[in-house]
Amino acid sequence: MSLSAARSRVEKRVQQRMSVRIHVTYDTIDDFLDDYTSNVSIGGMFIEREEPLPRGTRFKLRFRVPNRDRPVETFGTVQWVVPPGSGMTSGMGIAFDELSPSDRNDVEAWLEDHRASLPA
Repeated sequence: MSLSAARSRVEKRVQQRMSVRIHVTYDTIDDFLDDYTSNVSIGGMFIEREEPLPRGTRFKLRFRVPNRDRPVETFGTVQWVVPPGSGMTSGMGIAFDELSPSDRNDVEAWLEDHRASLPA
């Protein structure tokens, strides 16, 4: 995907993404990886990565939200990629394939609390 297409996709998002840096671990067929996000929404996240995985890659991922004992575990699919050298932070836009009702509630509550804590 071209840089202009990636920017266009960002502008068409339905869910508001919150700028937040959290640790995320994920398993691909070949490897166990860990990186950080630069933003999160109820529908997905952007994972910063020097060598992004290809579009369409599906994997299991885990991340923690505050005030919760266990991590959120779900599957995600790479929707778009920002390659290294593009002038933007390289990484990949991930769509959550499924969130359990309790995971969804906890992520929504965390994002709302985070949004409320931002300066007006």
